[in-house]
Amino acid sequence: MLLLYLSIASLTVLFGAGIALFFREKQTEFSLIFGITAGAVLGIVLWLMINFFIERKFIAIVLVWGGFLLIYLIEYITHRMRVHLVNQEKAQKTQVWGISLTIIGLSIHSVGDGFNLSVASLKGSEGIALALPIMLHRLPVATVLTAAIHRNYGFVQTAFWLTPFIAAPFIGAFLGEQFLHGIFEELVDYLFAFAAGTLLHIVMDGLRGGHISSTEKVSNGVKIAFVIGFVLTICAMYFIPESGHGHGH
Repeated sequence: MLLLYLSIASLTVLFGAGIALFFREKQTEFSLIFGITAGAVLGIVLWLMINFFIERKFIAIVLVWGGFLLIYLIEYITHRMRVHLVNQEKAQKTQVWGISLTIIGLSIHSVGDGFNLSVASLKGSEGIALALPIMLHRLPVATVLTAAIHRNYGFVQTAFWLTPFIAAPFIGAFLGEQFLHGIFEELVDYLFAFAAGTLLHIVMDGLRGGHISSTEKVSNGVKIAFVIGFVLTICAMYFIPESGHGHGH
């Protein structure tokens, strides 16, 4: 199952890159993909949080928010470093370093994605619910990243920059397999809650359209896409027998 998850995670990056390359003139619509993804992730995380609270009470909710804060901190640090470079360096050098820092931040995050997928592979239907947003959120990220890099550097360098983003989940999965069948074997449920929390940043990114400034007004299209993603996910979760809230057929 883990190998399947990792394969899909890689394919979504390639598919997202393909969207950026074939629809270069429609980059304003890329934010809609983020909106739908964000709504779906919020629906899944809320469903998981309800189950966490029922089974693990307060500690699980703390771990969920701990996962969110970790990813938020990583993204905040890399963003601040990019802002500093813009203020200190020449334009071309700043652009290269900005891309490098973005890739570093995404690669660190992707290592976490791989670790989380290894956790998800041990949790049955709940694991599938966790794995889906981990895999799918990489598509809009790849779309926006590819569009930004390809615009200035061309196909070969774009492929070079995307390689760490594609490879990092495999490293995280390898580490996860080592830890989860070793010292962390008894903590899988708690790591699962922490992994779910790391997905909450996708909701924030999606509501900003994924790549627009946080000070820019969110378009009505993104809001509608977010609601559609959320409602469809909640409806889908209702009909999953193992969810505890639905009634399977």
